[in-house]
Amino acid sequence: MINLRMLKLSDLWLWGVTGALLLIGLFAIFSCTYAMQAKQGLDSLLYVKRQLFSFLVGAGGLIIFAYLDYKHLRKMAPFLYIGMVILLVGILFSGGGAGGAQRWFQIGAFSFQPSELSKIIMVIALATYFTARTKIRKFWDALFLLGLVGIPFLLIFKQPDLGTALVFVFILIGMLAASDSSPKLLILLITPMLSIVVRPFLYVWIVYLLIIALTLFLTRASVWDWILILGLNIAVGIAMPYIWEMLKGYQRQRIIAFLNPGLDPYGAGYHSMQSKIAIGSGGVFGKGFLRGTQTQLQFIPEQHSDFIFSAIGEEFGLIGTSVLLFLYSVFVWRAVIIAGEAIDLFGKFLASGIAVMMAFHVFANIGMTLGLLPVVGMPLPFVSFGGSSLLMNMISVGILQSISMRRQKIIF
Repeated sequence: MINLRMLKLSDLWLWGVTGALLLIGLFAIFSCTYAMQAKQGLDSLLYVKRQLFSFLVGAGGLIIFAYLDYKHLRKMAPFLYIGMVILLVGILFSGGGAGGAQRWFQIGAFSFQPSELSKIIMVIALATYFTARTKIRKFWDALFLLGLVGIPFLLIFKQPDLGTALVFVFILIGMLAASDSSPKLLILLITPMLSIVVRPFLYVWIVYLLIIALTLFLTRASVWDWILILGLNIAVGIAMPYIWEMLKGYQRQRIIAFLNPGLDPYGAGYHSMQSKIAIGSGGVFGKGFLRGTQTQLQFIPEQHSDFIFSAIGEEFGLIGTSVLLFLYSVFVWRAVIIAGEAIDLFGKFLASGIAVMMAFHVFANIGMTLGLLPVVGMPLPFVSFGGSSLLMNMISVGILQSISMRRQKIIF
């Protein structure tokens, strides 16, 4: 249980950074929505009130998971995983959404997005697996691990929600690195993703395959390594046209718009171009709170959610965005420190997984708003509007604090 002595062991930096990010999020959400609400004759604080309600629910989740000894999560992992899969299957048949996507369960006036909570459940499941098998070296262990991640990945990809599905891949890679597993396994996972990136440029992809082959030759890799690593990269390249056809129309348009936004400046490339205009117009000091033209005139649809970074960039400039990036850096840093000071492997893997998940969220969201990455549904942690995302982030903080408060025995 939690007592005053245990609270002294909690991470004060983490409390402070989380509070600062939540406060920035409330101000940014108000800036993005108040003019639109006032124009329609609605409550200008509606979205802020909803986010505050989500915060109260999330605070309850934070307290519960900080109070709960994180070691119990290891016993709960199989049940959490099975429940996650059931929810993800169920949402394909009875979920609600927009634009052809099915991502939410509607409960009265509130909606719930299982794919958000599935991220922290995946961290718990992988931490449990890695604790039982510290180093993944055997082929069948790796195959089981890929299946563990692959099932929810495919279910979420089917919704479709490419952004959340990609989070699973990077959580897996990050936790594999933390587990000191075989470098060959990391290569086996990472090189096919690079093949996906360079495959549209055929000659570049061929050179890339030659580099892989040369590396395998110089390291005197076994025949089995040649078949697995080089064979998988070739298979991915051959399958790319079929994977492209499997994507929804709007997903293909987003990728095309990422490569060349000017091809469709009023369609798929609209979000990216307007976001870059907003951030660039902010300059060093920004235009001031509630004075951003792109933000207040609603040039970017749904700016209070996935594109909220562009509003912060326009109104607070380079200084404001630098402060935001500093806060995220501190959050990830403290998660890594907590992982290093954990008293057991399970705590180490839990904290490492949360650090990787948070870092990828920030990287993907900001990269998307800057036009460096394709547009995918990726909220900015603690800042973007969204109850399910905020709940998942608050639970993550609770788990980190649970690990921190139990990093040494309390002497009474």
